[in-house]
Amino acid sequence: VQDMDAARLERVWGPKADGAWYLHELTAGMELAAFVLFSSAGGMVLAAGQANYAAANTFLDGLAQFRHGRGLPATSLAWGLWSAATGMNGAQGDAEVRMARLGLPALPVDEALALLDAALERPGDPVQVPLRVDTAALRSQTSLPALLQGLVPVARRTAVSAAGTTDSLRARLLGLDDAEQTRVLTEAVRKYSASLLGHGSMDAVDPERDFLEAGFDSLSAMELRNSLNAATGLRLPAMVVFDNKNPAALARFVQGEFAHSAAGSPEGETYGGAGRAGDADDAASDTLSALFRRAVLSGPMAKAFDLLAAVANVRPSFSSVRDLGAAPPPVKLADGPGSPRLICVSTPMATGGVYQQARLASYFRGVRQVSAVPVSGFSSEERLPATAEAAVEALAESVLLAADGEPFVVVGYSAGGLLAHVTAQYLETVRGVAPAAVVLLDSYRADSGRNDLDEGMVLSMLEKESTLGRFDSYRLSTMGRYVELVPKLKTEPLAAPVLFVQCTESFSLPGTEDTTSYQDDWQAKPWDPAHDVRTVKANHFSILEESAEDTARIIEEWITATL
Repeated sequence: VQDMDAARLERVWGPKADGAWYLHELTAGMELAAFVLFSSAGGMVLAAGQANYAAANTFLDGLAQFRHGRGLPATSLAWGLWSAATGMNGAQGDAEVRMARLGLPALPVDEALALLDAALERPGDPVQVPLRVDTAALRSQTSLPALLQGLVPVARRTAVSAAGTTDSLRARLLGLDDAEQTRVLTEAVRKYSASLLGHGSMDAVDPERDFLEAGFDSLSAMELRNSLNAATGLRLPAMVVFDNKNPAALARFVQGEFAHSAAGSPEGETYGGAGRAGDADDAASDTLSALFRRAVLSGPMAKAFDLLAAVANVRPSFSSVRDLGAAPPPVKLADGPGSPRLICVSTPMATGGVYQQARLASYFRGVRQVSAVPVSGFSSEERLPATAEAAVEALAESVLLAADGEPFVVVGYSAGGLLAHVTAQYLETVRGVAPAAVVLLDSYRADSGRNDLDEGMVLSMLEKESTLGRFDSYRLSTMGRYVELVPKLKTEPLAAPVLFVQCTESFSLPGTEDTTSYQDDWQAKPWDPAHDVRTVKANHFSILEESAEDTARIIEEWITATL
């Protein structure tokens, strides 16, 4: 949960509400045939957690009513989601799948344009809501926005809601032995997962299959966690879904937390820094995350990372894969018949993890296999690399596990691009297993002086706590260790071809108005004249989020043309 403040409100309000009002003033006295505002149904039914977005869109609807009352032309269209352009395999985008399972499927473009024409022929209706509704899907929801409640029978809604109330599930669990509790909770996790993934039955959800391989991303993982919180009365850690890998493991974890809760155990903090109250809205100010944030804001940046390095130094480490016993296992994110496979390395920053490229991977489903290799250290069970060489060796062994003897491309994002590049070097020169290619996504080289350490990057990263949850001490100390190691990575030219995907947009410092550039040298540059450079209309974070489909298309087109 992210507290709303004036800066966050203004960031959305300015371009939408102020812009519309200025247009209203500037056209005063003109003979207009139409005054059309593109609002969003987010102001009415869709924008949970987006108060600024809902407020700005509702203002547009109010402005249309205001003009209509004064005899001025005005039509505000509170649009539902428009369907995105067809992906590489014709699959829906993440937002479309999510809204469809909520009963609000996306509007095909031709249908949306036809609705625009129809709306302009109804000048007496200043506010209209072009929104597709699937009543069958609505009936499966436990709660509905007021605008939609009349579309689903009251008895059905009440039955569905009652079936998932906290009191009924808690009471049911309290009356069961351990084995039955495990069974009931596993069924609950599978049912919620099936709903989030758009399946008609929990039978489609394998309790032992990894959440990432099943199709979860960070947003659907948070939705699953929130559903479990509501059903059990617990306050589960923000990363509980990915930390527990699959529905069976998650059910066992929830059972343990429920036992603590039922026994009246205190919900104090654990070494992880988050404990059972691991949300970004936690009021505690003495977590490592809060201390790090204050150190970043007070400066200098190096002292903030010294704090993380000190925590990293007390954690167990490894000097080679032999110390680990086995390489960290990769996670499959997508499957398809194409060759070569893609093997992703995420950034070792606090936002990293095998889930980081889940949205990017979703656009390769049915096209080619995509796996992610873990950067060791993000959980309490994992050791930190003692040296840069140890980090690269572990990544290389994980890449070979993911490749399984097939041709592969290593894909690295941000500082993970450095890790991907040096891992490819290691594979070429030490292991004699050359990747087919390397893809670098908005990556700065080790000697650029950047390495994700400027204030803009770090503050924007900390903003991600609003959706990912408060970064615990394992995650932050892992970042601290890799910040020490990354400058020691030495990059040499590769035999494999390299694609460098460069962002064309900067981003503003959190809480500021500047949306152009936080530094003159914000843009990542290719490291070698031999790199093939492609640009994507995205910033350092949206390249894997809102612009993930464009990024995936660039990668696929380059692979098809080059390999």
